[in-house]
Amino acid sequence: MGTVFRVARSASFLHICGMSDLHGSTTLFVADSHFHLVPDAAEARRVAAFVRFLELAHGVDDLVLLGDIFDFWFDYPHFRLDGYDEILGALDDVRNTGTRLHFIGGNHDIWAADYFHRRYGTDPDANARILELGGIRVLLNHGDGLLGYDWAYNTFRAIVRNRAGILLAKSLHPETLYALSTWLSGASRSATRDESEKIVTKGRRWLKQQDDAPWDLMVMGHVHHAFELVAGPRRMAALAGWFDTLGYGLLMDGRFRLLDFAETPDPLDRIPTR
Repeated sequence: MGTVFRVARSASFLHICGMSDLHGSTTLFVADSHFHLVPDAAEARRVAAFVRFLELAHGVDDLVLLGDIFDFWFDYPHFRLDGYDEILGALDDVRNTGTRLHFIGGNHDIWAADYFHRRYGTDPDANARILELGGIRVLLNHGDGLLGYDWAYNTFRAIVRNRAGILLAKSLHPETLYALSTWLSGASRSATRDESEKIVTKGRRWLKQQDDAPWDLMVMGHVHHAFELVAGPRRMAALAGWFDTLGYGLLMDGRFRLLDFAETPDPLDRIPTR
């Protein structure tokens, strides 16, 4: 990884935000770590790496969690978060440094929106939205339903993204729902990896249709495959997730980069200490 592109500065873009607005702002993006409530030894190492990544976010302007940070999060009355304590505590530390947290729910953790709002002050609406970050209009979108349409994904999305599915899910025993979600999650991830070329083709087609979109850069997750596309003044970037690589995005001084935490654990040497 380590791919770089600079956000286009067209006349219309400069009219929205002056050149000075493109400097001195730093945002980190991450998605698709799919942490489980009961991690095995390999996942425990991923959790430890993720906590180190969150330390990188101390004192930056914004940290964007683009969904599926957690592989299973359902809104049961007595749902226990013990297996996520280390990550949730690390997010407390990030917020305590003054960094703003933003949460876009994925198809696996959309139900965490209320909890994140109460604990971290994130927007209670965890659906896709546009934020201005460092003077750049950024569309934040987990990406489910945008480019990939495998059967396992469609089944899981129906459970977690609509009212009827939610009512059905809540009627199941937590252990039954956990087993179902784990199985569908694995099937969906395999299909996503196998279709990476098709996903890029769909992304290119989708981006070309965004001529009048009110944003300059779109950052998404879900596909577990890092790529960047350009169509006129607009850019689209997909994060890699945290499986084969430790992917994240960095928007700094008007430049967006896709990075791998294993290869680039500290790209922020120009950030002044708060």
